[in-house]
Amino acid sequence: MPLLPYTALQKFTVLDLSDRLAGSFCAKTLGLYGCEVIKIEPTSGDLTRKWSDSPNSSEPGDSPLFHHLNAGKKSVTLNLDSPEGRDILDILIQKSGILIETFQPGKMESLGFSYKSISSTNPGLIMTSVTPYGQTGPHSEFDYTELTVFAMSGAMHREGLPNRYPIRYGAEVAQYYSGNLAAAGTVSALLKFLRKGKGDWLDISIQECMAGHPHQIGRRAPFIYSGELDPREQPRISASGTREPYAVGSFHCKDGFMSFLPLGARMWPNIARMIDREDLISNPLFHDSDKRTSNRIELESIFQGWLNKRTRQEIFEAIQEAGIPGSPILRSDEVMENEQFLDREYFTLVEHPQEGAIKLTGDPFRLSAVDKMPLRPAPLLGEHTEQVLTGMIGIDTNQVMSLRGRGIV
Repeated sequence: MPLLPYTALQKFTVLDLSDRLAGSFCAKTLGLYGCEVIKIEPTSGDLTRKWSDSPNSSEPGDSPLFHHLNAGKKSVTLNLDSPEGRDILDILIQKSGILIETFQPGKMESLGFSYKSISSTNPGLIMTSVTPYGQTGPHSEFDYTELTVFAMSGAMHREGLPNRYPIRYGAEVAQYYSGNLAAAGTVSALLKFLRKGKGDWLDISIQECMAGHPHQIGRRAPFIYSGELDPREQPRISASGTREPYAVGSFHCKDGFMSFLPLGARMWPNIARMIDREDLISNPLFHDSDKRTSNRIELESIFQGWLNKRTRQEIFEAIQEAGIPGSPILRSDEVMENEQFLDREYFTLVEHPQEGAIKLTGDPFRLSAVDKMPLRPAPLLGEHTEQVLTGMIGIDTNQVMSLRGRGIV
């Protein structure tokens, strides 16, 4: 039986020209499906090699982010400002099945690599372009950050407390989400290629990805489809009903923090029994959701008193027995030792030639008849330049040395 999905796309070569997280994550995901991914970097290296929030970011070696985004890829350095560098890229494109890029719209064309041009000689090529606002429209050439694309997608408007400023999600959610969608779209284009032998150009807008994000659509759908104003003061609604106004969010306990999200009035008796206060169920102060809202401070004080006497593990066991959605808030070091992750062997140690053993995230998908895919570390800068140029283009080692000496590779 063929080992899917790891060999499903084995014959396809991906050129990763991306210099943003979304494109890099898209390419990494395709690599997990078996593609050979060749990362094209400037001779100075990809910016994410030194991109870190760590206080030790000045230390030699590549950043954890680079290791995460580029595990399993090959690295080829190429100076695209030089005619020879662009000639080499042109040949690599002709011999590849997929090209991923995150340049500002028009940049690829200015380099001589418009989709029209490269598809005329490689009609099966799939080019995936991931940009802030898409290839067309009045904002297409605008630059962006995670913050600006969140704001422009409508995703920020209802985030945060109603009486405070809007906020965005933590970390680069828009980048990773759009990278996932870009990978899915690329696989769809590959299916078209396998059926019809023709490539395609995927125009991925991060703004559009976030505007259609399931979390946002679920909460904003009534306003999107009715055209009504979406007030920040509007009560938060979930698919399971209105959230109870108490015990929502993060709370401290004996050894850390817990997170809770009781959904609907049906959870109230479970919570009261769990904290050994069944008498609260018949208490007129907490009789219904409106009363629990009015007396939220008193109710949460009772709840907090129960939490203060218990550890996260004790609380976790109690809420599981009571059927209440919640979990311990794990620190990053605790994530690595979490029994669920350990049991499924999600994190894998790989040996890096310069930095020793590095722990990487595994595959987000599992098939029952498939062995676990062996992971490879992220490449050193230009580690595979000679291998790729001699193997794919046919130039010899002396030519590669000459190109390197002149700053082309």
